[in-house]
Amino acid sequence: MNLKHRTFSAVRWTTAAAGVRVLLQLVQVAVLARLLDPADYGLMAMVSVVLGLAGIFSDMGVNSAYVQRQNVTEHERSSLFWLNVCVSGVLTLLVLALSPLLASWLGDERLSPLLMLAASTFIISALGRQVRMNAEKLLNFKPVVVTEVGAALLGFTAAIAAAWSGWGVYALIVGALVSAFSGTVLAWIFLAKGWRPQWCFRFSDVRSYLGFGSALVGNNLVNEFNRSIDLLLGGRMLGATALGLYSLPRQIVFQIQSMMNPIISRVGFPLIAQLQVDIPRVRAIYLKTLNMTSSANAPLYVGIAFFAPEVVLIGLGDKWLGAIDLMRLLALWGFFRSIGNPVGSLLLGMGRADLSLKWNLAMLLIVPPVLLFAAQYGTLGLAWTLLGSSLVMFVPGWYVLVRPLCKAGLVEYALAVLRPFLLAVACISLTYWIVGQLDDAVLKLVAGVLLAVPLYVAVSYKANREWFDAMRELIIPNT
Repeated sequence: MNLKHRTFSAVRWTTAAAGVRVLLQLVQVAVLARLLDPADYGLMAMVSVVLGLAGIFSDMGVNSAYVQRQNVTEHERSSLFWLNVCVSGVLTLLVLALSPLLASWLGDERLSPLLMLAASTFIISALGRQVRMNAEKLLNFKPVVVTEVGAALLGFTAAIAAAWSGWGVYALIVGALVSAFSGTVLAWIFLAKGWRPQWCFRFSDVRSYLGFGSALVGNNLVNEFNRSIDLLLGGRMLGATALGLYSLPRQIVFQIQSMMNPIISRVGFPLIAQLQVDIPRVRAIYLKTLNMTSSANAPLYVGIAFFAPEVVLIGLGDKWLGAIDLMRLLALWGFFRSIGNPVGSLLLGMGRADLSLKWNLAMLLIVPPVLLFAAQYGTLGLAWTLLGSSLVMFVPGWYVLVRPLCKAGLVEYALAVLRPFLLAVACISLTYWIVGQLDDAVLKLVAGVLLAVPLYVAVSYKANREWFDAMRELIIPNT
């Protein structure tokens, strides 16, 4: 296949994987929210923060460097594999040793055994990570999807079974462990293609990768801290129950982002890496990626914001009704945050993790102090601050990160992001007004979806034709 056909094939398969994961996550959230308490989600949110920060060091950024580099020898690949495994093993032992101290600092001793169990996912995932990254580098996403869907299904089943058996917050840990283990096993079955790492490690093989990787690790560490500071502050200042009411809507927002954005961004990174010297083509790919991401995310996030009462009641249950306003604010924040993934693909594809690091270091000086002040006003203060900061940084983000790399203008950048958002607001607000007289929450939500989806597609045909044509070719490939 030529590059265009391989790209669309990759997008189709990542779309299929995202669709299955969306279904599994929705069912899992709907079931577990009724079996677990808000405090359980608060504890898991704090575990996720610690693992997210520690996990940045798990591969030292060399797997992304491996994808970005076009000529890699077998000796280099084997050395990169063993480096990844060894670093992840050390990280697992480090978290095990520090778990009691971390639990004490976060103010809840229940976190210690949770952290110890969850830390084992580092070494388990490391054993299969490079095999999967190699398939993605080649845009061979069909077997990647098979492994991801299989792992997600097994993890989902394990989490539900454990929660049903009364394991509480440990059900979430069990699901993560089963998913990581099965993902690694399936990767070697479907993705390795007979490849086995050589029993050798030479530092000279990985030295050049560590330059790119170290900048990426630094960037990801600062970015993860910026992303998680609201949970760290909430855990210390608000307690597990309040944090749970805040963290589950936030988790749903990130789940949508982590499921929808990789459909485009996972393909965009290796594609831009292949074409990095051709700036006009890179600009065209980036703007199209941005438009595709915004067009797919806008109706989801805007729909959640309008129909937040119905989403909370149906999806989470009565005990989560206090999270309705948080769901609205975090959904809008989630949309504007989602446009950062295409920027990440651009930065990595062009080999400029250093530029992203500088940006995130600047955010580190701004975001934590503002959120520390906002935390005094509770979870709503945190949510309003996240939304406001994403709006304030819209233009500076373009100027610092996008313009220097692909020469995209502010107007075309803003159109790629805001046109789908405004179309979604127009369509869904009209839909919400039409179904507003319905009393039954299920009927109201179903009617809203059935009206909004065709309306959004029809309006996009006229006002966002690029996305409409891309979706048509994605569903009905041209011969």
